[in-house]
Amino acid sequence: MQNNDKSKGFRSFVKEKGYYIVLLLCAAAVGVSGYFLLTADRTPSTPIEAVETEAAPTAPTVNAPTQRAANAVATQGAEPTEPTSPVRLATVRPTGGETVNSFAADHLAYNETTRDWRTHEGVDFRCDLGQSVTAAADGTVYTIYEDQSYGMTVVLQHANGYTTHYANLSEDVPVTVGQKVRAGEVIGTVGNTACVETALEPHLHFAVYKNNSPVDPEEFF
Repeated sequence: MQNNDKSKGFRSFVKEKGYYIVLLLCAAAVGVSGYFLLTADRTPSTPIEAVETEAAPTAPTVNAPTQRAANAVATQGAEPTEPTSPVRLATVRPTGGETVNSFAADHLAYNETTRDWRTHEGVDFRCDLGQSVTAAADGTVYTIYEDQSYGMTVVLQHANGYTTHYANLSEDVPVTVGQKVRAGEVIGTVGNTACVETALEPHLHFAVYKNNSPVDPEEFF
């Protein structure tokens, strides 16, 4: 009997307070939902701005015509040129006399006339006074002048940058400036006009230059 009274009391309590119980449950559900929503918002998310700043920079583009032109230069290269071989000179000795003074452009040699040591950019060939002097190679008469040291001089111009110099000649020169001569053709006679070599017997002072630099005449022949 007592249990029935308790059951009736509980049912009446639920019936009278049911509205408040439902309201309390709804409030609890709203609170739980709000809690989860708040905790979810606290999770950091990557901002759009950060993604944009961390993106790799875009490489600059090359327009097609410029790229094609660069490729053409790289693959085409310089136009080939035909190799040119130097012209060989047919050379002969300008006189048959023996050498009395050797080539000394890279060291000092004693000069019997001036009695000092100096360079000697040629060779001296012993000759007879008035002996003929011939061109050592085909060329053109470049100049004829009287040198202060070596007297009357004839200069011939040849291929490959060579010039030959014939000094201590007599003043009677049978060639003229601009005249073309052949190897072995007479261009003068031996004189005694070289004031720095008067102590020597009659001779020809012969010198060879390549691009204005002295060359040992023995290498020229």
